[in-house]
Amino acid sequence: MAPPKKPALASRAIQLSIPYQLHRGFLCFLNLRSLLAFLVVLTCVIGGDLLLDAILQHTDLEAGLLRTLYPVPNFQELEIDFAPEVWLALVGLSLGTLIIVISIAAQSIPKIVELYMQDWVSLVYIWFVILGSAQSIYIKFYRDTEILRASSIILNLYVFLPAFITFSFPYIYYVLKGIQPTVVIEKISRQNIKNIRRLTTPSNQALVGIESYREAYQLKLLESLNQLDSMLHFVSFKEPKAQIIQYISLAIREFIPCKSRMGTDFFRVGDVIRADISFKTLIDQFPLLERNHTFYEQKCFRILGNAYVYLLEESEFDLASLCASEMSKVGLAALSIQAEKLLNLIVIRFNTMLRFALKHGVKNNEARNLYNLAFHYRTFIEALVRHGQVASATQSFYYLRSYGNEIYAYGRTSPAMYFIVDVFAAEMKKILIQVYYQHWPLSTQRHLLEEMLQVDSPPEVDVSASKPRHLNHGVRALQIGLALFYLKVEQLEFVERIIADILEDLEILGEPAFRQAIAGICDRIRNAQPTFWEDTDRGTANLYYAPERDQLSRFCNLLEARLTSGGSSA
Repeated sequence: MAPPKKPALASRAIQLSIPYQLHRGFLCFLNLRSLLAFLVVLTCVIGGDLLLDAILQHTDLEAGLLRTLYPVPNFQELEIDFAPEVWLALVGLSLGTLIIVISIAAQSIPKIVELYMQDWVSLVYIWFVILGSAQSIYIKFYRDTEILRASSIILNLYVFLPAFITFSFPYIYYVLKGIQPTVVIEKISRQNIKNIRRLTTPSNQALVGIESYREAYQLKLLESLNQLDSMLHFVSFKEPKAQIIQYISLAIREFIPCKSRMGTDFFRVGDVIRADISFKTLIDQFPLLERNHTFYEQKCFRILGNAYVYLLEESEFDLASLCASEMSKVGLAALSIQAEKLLNLIVIRFNTMLRFALKHGVKNNEARNLYNLAFHYRTFIEALVRHGQVASATQSFYYLRSYGNEIYAYGRTSPAMYFIVDVFAAEMKKILIQVYYQHWPLSTQRHLLEEMLQVDSPPEVDVSASKPRHLNHGVRALQIGLALFYLKVEQLEFVERIIADILEDLEILGEPAFRQAIAGICDRIRNAQPTFWEDTDRGTANLYYAPERDQLSRFCNLLEARLTSGGSSA
């Protein structure tokens, strides 16, 4: 026996077919913009001519108010031979400007021709000029016949021609302004944001179940991002590059809160996503992308990641730092809705950026990018701490320590890296202070402190080797600064652990050299000021300044007590 039909499903299919057909009609409408603009303008010209003719038939042109305000010429004797030449000159000026300007702009702004083919202002203006010139030829051809109406002459010579001569310069200015990279970027980004928000409407939620509609919409979103990505490599000025980076970040931040209202069907990985250039090497991850609903974020992250590498190679330090800053903002947006899976992607992206910055820094002995990136990574981890993301914050803290160890190992061949180890230690110190104020469990704080104490102690270094390893006194200064904070808040257990770690240097240096090093570090802390006398990308803040330096004498007494009682074995 055949199974019964499901009327509910059939009814839903019928309900979906109606808005889907309307959608297809709307797409057809958009694809025929030029034809539609032509029909609208043609209707306006013919309708205006007929309307004016009807008005003139009921108006006495030889008397009354019209005669007083404006002398009416004899239309039969009016010289109109000049009109077609003027109109054709106007057509040449408008079209010539449009073609030349767009041709030049297309060399640095990809797909700008497509933008102007969809620009209603340009389409309507050009068709008005063309039809105005055609009307002037019609007037000249039929001037001595009864077919020609006075309304056509008035409309063409007294309305259209003066109007479009007057508006020719504003239109040229409009075209020139429209090809500015910042304007093009804003247009693309504004349309992209509209498309994202439109996905949350009930009609779109119903239609995303239809494969052709879903893939067309996915293509629309991905093409906008690809266009911004292409422009990033074409434009040469910093302002549009910064604008592109900020708009890509804004797109993610707009997309994140809208995801829950888009429906799960929209995140299916189809032919459009598989064919996109950013996913060509992610074939094995397509099921994960579909399950986690993260194809759009992954696309944006890959664009930002590629932009970061490109800007590193171009020595654009400030723009490279902007990529990291925008990534941190995306992290805050993900935290606002507790998007765990997205947070993991952001952590991975920060680690990837650190890897590229490290490779670039070691190759060029350049610490600036790592210096800036460490700051943004720390602000992201602090946000994790504030939102109670213990697991993610702890794991990110571990990554920070791991990269600090690796950077420390590179210091032998690239001396600039030793300063970055100090930077990483300073950022970890700030995170630990934040963790304390968030009242995390002491066991977690103890674990994080152990991570920081390993920053300048890579596991592969043999402390008993004949050639002693390099001792980073900057890291020790920061660890002592953290100990001063713990003394201030009476966390003596952590102070004792820091002292025990410092005393490990006693075996390497010997007591005289050790005492001399500690004295120098304490003097450095005692004399440090909140600001440095030189400016950096992060201002004049002094990494080594310890606001709790009034606890320094107390710390020295504790250290001396441990030293005299047997050092690290005590």
